[in-house]
Amino acid sequence: MVEKEKSIMEREAGLQRKLTSGQMLMISIGSAIGTGLFLGSGFAVGLAGPGVVFSYMIGAFIALTVMIALSEMSVEMPSAGSFGNFAETYINDYAGFIVRWVYWFAQIIAIGGEMVAAGIYMQLWFPGVTPVVWIGIFALLLLSVNAIAVKAFGTFEYWFSMIKVVTIIVFIILGGFVLLSATRFGITPAYTAFGGFFPHGFKGVWLATVVALFSYIGVEVVAVTAGESSDPGKSVPRAMRGMVVRLVLFYVISLFIMVGMVPWTQAGVSESPFVTAFGLIGIPFAAALMNFVVLTAALSSSNTDIYLTIRMLFSLSRAKRAPDAFGKLNRFKVPFNALIIAAIGIAFSIYLDYSFGATSAYLDLFGIAVFGAIFTWIIILISHLSFRRRRASQGAKLQYHIKGAPVFSVIGIGLLVSVLISTWFTPGIQITIPSGVVTVIFFSIAYLYYLRTGKKNEQ
Repeated sequence: MVEKEKSIMEREAGLQRKLTSGQMLMISIGSAIGTGLFLGSGFAVGLAGPGVVFSYMIGAFIALTVMIALSEMSVEMPSAGSFGNFAETYINDYAGFIVRWVYWFAQIIAIGGEMVAAGIYMQLWFPGVTPVVWIGIFALLLLSVNAIAVKAFGTFEYWFSMIKVVTIIVFIILGGFVLLSATRFGITPAYTAFGGFFPHGFKGVWLATVVALFSYIGVEVVAVTAGESSDPGKSVPRAMRGMVVRLVLFYVISLFIMVGMVPWTQAGVSESPFVTAFGLIGIPFAAALMNFVVLTAALSSSNTDIYLTIRMLFSLSRAKRAPDAFGKLNRFKVPFNALIIAAIGIAFSIYLDYSFGATSAYLDLFGIAVFGAIFTWIIILISHLSFRRRRASQGAKLQYHIKGAPVFSVIGIGLLVSVLISTWFTPGIQITIPSGVVTVIFFSIAYLYYLRTGKKNEQ
């Protein structure tokens, strides 16, 4: 390990290394399986029709390129700052600063999106209660969970994620049975109805890829949890391999069944298409149960997003790129001051929900957050290419490596840039690029400010 890597790991010391590989796996799955699958997939289906299955296959491949890169780098330098530290070490200080802040902002917005989704789900049971009430209640619950020791957080997220995994498996089994016995349930498989499997052609499939990609965002949490892993050398690669395989199977198979049960013309973000699927075949109790599951999915994903924002701000503070207060730990070894700032995203979502309505708020929050997610993945892949070049020039042997990894990184960068450009033409999320440009400019100015104040402090 080179001197730069050692100094970064030392400055982020103090966090508890209590997460097991099983908890890391379930936390990463919990972060990735959220509203992107249970609610956002309705938006994607509306864009691509049944062909959305291929959109999620493309997104899975891109996620795989990122996981390969993170696996190699995280074993060499396990830290809470994760890809922010990788960018700082293998690209430059500015890259490390900007990717952490942009990711922090994206996750703050994502928390808002998940909270808005949770409010939408509660309308099934309490249509007369404004979603804002539920957002406030859920926010207090999740902030409290994140204020205690990381081991408790890991246990909480493990079981919340387990609910989602079990439910998806049950949905696949029940949905498959319904499709095989379609006549008995009075439905016709919708794969070729309303324009066929590709009603909007490849264009629709490609435009839906941005939603699919966002559904996989969160897999990078494994790299962040490496800073609090009991054995990162073994647990990180194992958790990443298991997570990628499970996500691909869960997403692709469950979506294939869902689009067979629900005509794509009925998909949207006013209700989870998975809830709609059970409602169409006349099983109201199952629909209510599914609604409970997608609610826990939103809360689980929000819980992990809060965890991520806390660790990013903690890392920035320890790097002297954010106020020192955010790098301080409470008696549970949690960056409590950084946790308080996470409430900004929740407050913002409440404002949007109250001002524009839940459905509009969800798409706006999605569009803003997706830029930060794609931007972060691009920086991760660039960092990996630089990491590989540096290791090769030093003649150093990697503790963990995958053959052909740099090629995957190059392909991943090309696909991510293409997906980002396509958001300009995707109905409902054209806000992505403009909001991203403003975000990068804002944090670039902040970087110049910290450079200036840092030099003054050194004098």
